[in-house]
Amino acid sequence: MLSWSSGLGCHPLTVEDAGSNPAGSEKIFYDMILCMYNRQQRNSNQPRPVYVNEKIKAFNVMVVGADGENVWVVPRAKALQMAYDQWLDLVQVAYNPKDKISTAKIVDFWKYMYEKWKKEREKKKQQAKWLKQIKMWYSIGDNDLAMKVDKAVKSLEKWYTVKFFIKIRWRERVYKDKVIQRLKTIKEELQYIARSQYPHPKEERNGYSIILLPNKSN
Repeated sequence: MLSWSSGLGCHPLTVEDAGSNPAGSEKIFYDMILCMYNRQQRNSNQPRPVYVNEKIKAFNVMVVGADGENVWVVPRAKALQMAYDQWLDLVQVAYNPKDKISTAKIVDFWKYMYEKWKKEREKKKQQAKWLKQIKMWYSIGDNDLAMKVDKAVKSLEKWYTVKFFIKIRWRERVYKDKVIQRLKTIKEELQYIARSQYPHPKEERNGYSIILLPNKSN
């Protein structure tokens, strides 16, 4: 597929600054894939931006050709020319900060993004199978909270990951410190059977959450 480098990755990739420029219904399809991938990244704990063509900053690049064969390290300008000669794109897949060398693939950008999105989606599906979500309001009573903690223990004993999410209404945001402390208390209460994925509760759109992973010794 024909790609134009001038519009590619004006910053780590967004829908507005897309890669190649397929026409008609094909562009709509690939824009949809790119949009879904960006949504995945926004919801990710460790977003991974995509650097492509001129947005690759390293002066030297280890090129992986369209056939999957490695090429010796070459200057970025030569690597870009190799991609353009094949009417393809240069997409960074790894960066070595010690040697300051990027590893990049010569690929059709849109097909690459489609495959990347599919892998991310499949990974999320697998993770969701082993995730139990426990939602509650900030105003939950002690007895109800104890029941939810017991439910979490049963799930953790079966090797499920448990996510506690405390929803807060707009007027309750003044109590956010108490919400965070309540989640920390839950984490400490369950530390004999689980460990937290994050050091501190994570802020979300309508509240705060923690994710507890079962201890290996369970």
